[in-house]
Amino acid sequence: MKHIILAMTLLATVSLVACTVLPTTPLQTTATNTAEEAAIRDLVENFGKRLQAVSLQSPNAAQEMQEQYSEFVSPALLETWMNDVSKAPGRVVSSPWPDRIEITSIVREEADRYVVVGFVVEVTSMEVVSGGAAAKTPVRIVLEKREGRWLITEYAEER
Repeated sequence: MKHIILAMTLLATVSLVACTVLPTTPLQTTATNTAEEAAIRDLVENFGKRLQAVSLQSPNAAQEMQEQYSEFVSPALLETWMNDVSKAPGRVVSSPWPDRIEITSIVREEADRYVVVGFVVEVTSMEVVSGGAAAKTPVRIVLEKREGRWLITEYAEER
């Protein structure tokens, strides 16, 4: 009987210790980095919600990009997209359409430069009702601080 109690006590102790072990790599996030990362996350997620508002097949695609993307994207990148719509993100067909950007990582490369990796999530009316995704396209987004504002300076979907 003593062996069973001893074994159960040992098992409980090992379980508790395993649950409380700290990660081997210390977190190197400062309050500033945390606030910056929150701002980056917010900007990318809000930009992702605008993707469906730009129909790349529309004759007014460049104007739609100006209206929907200008607060999120650097002027140079916006101009590139407006001059060549095939390089721009947005709605290509009526269904599925881009619904949001899901972020998987945010990495600070320099003081004023972050790289965000994630997925552009596309949905159909079915996913709007039931949840989920019709498709997920990997995306890499670079943001830089320009004149006190974070802006997307690079955007690459991996199709």
